[in-house]
Amino acid sequence: MALVELDYRSQALGYHEELVIILPDTDPAPKYPVLWLFHGANEDCTEWLRDTSIERYAKKRGLAVICPSISNGHGMDMVHGMKYWTMLSEELPAAMHFMFPCLSEKREDNFTAGASMGGYVAYKLALNYPEKFAAAGAFAGALDIVEIVRLFNKELGERNPFENAFGQAEDIAGTNNDIIDLAGKLVSEGKDVPRLWSMVGEQDFGVDQVRGAVRKFREKGVALDDFYEMGIHSFDLWDRYVERFFDWLGLPKL
Repeated sequence: MALVELDYRSQALGYHEELVIILPDTDPAPKYPVLWLFHGANEDCTEWLRDTSIERYAKKRGLAVICPSISNGHGMDMVHGMKYWTMLSEELPAAMHFMFPCLSEKREDNFTAGASMGGYVAYKLALNYPEKFAAAGAFAGALDIVEIVRLFNKELGERNPFENAFGQAEDIAGTNNDIIDLAGKLVSEGKDVPRLWSMVGEQDFGVDQVRGAVRKFREKGVALDDFYEMGIHSFDLWDRYVERFFDWLGLPKL
């Protein structure tokens, strides 16, 4: 596997942003499937490399993995901050496919996943572009973002990270940032919804939020496979589920 550390110039952000790419180094036949993988809050593009064996797992599947740094932007064109959504949804895919033509652009070969904050970003990207992504996975994902923002804006006061990214909860509800509502709209419109996967530890501080989000998805007719195990908000637990996620995606071992 090749490990590429890239200093990427984003016009949307107005500066260079870092990302890491795990790339198979064998001849693709025909092209490599791609996992777009997002870190959690207060971390960067190296989080998954530092805290999991993602490179070893990807090697077994011939899978390319792209991990961009998104700061604490929650994949948003922030109310007070940078245009991470424009960068992630428009600039980055175009740049990656231009620089690495070995990456497949087929829907059935493209997946998203993320931890905590990154789980929300993964769902948001896949559900906003269901024609481009076949599935999304969340490891203790911040899935009920409307309730999360409502809670933290109340507890933390003004200009906290959630308000900087989203504004108020009322600003999110019913928009393309409200992933539960968005998934429900796809179902009601008869569109092909990406497969959704979620796992969280039973002792995770966010387990009730995740359970509530899963219930709300299902109430809107959205299929979602969810998994629970003893554990806290930690890669000690999540790392054990990466290969299970790959199995769930249907990625064969080489």
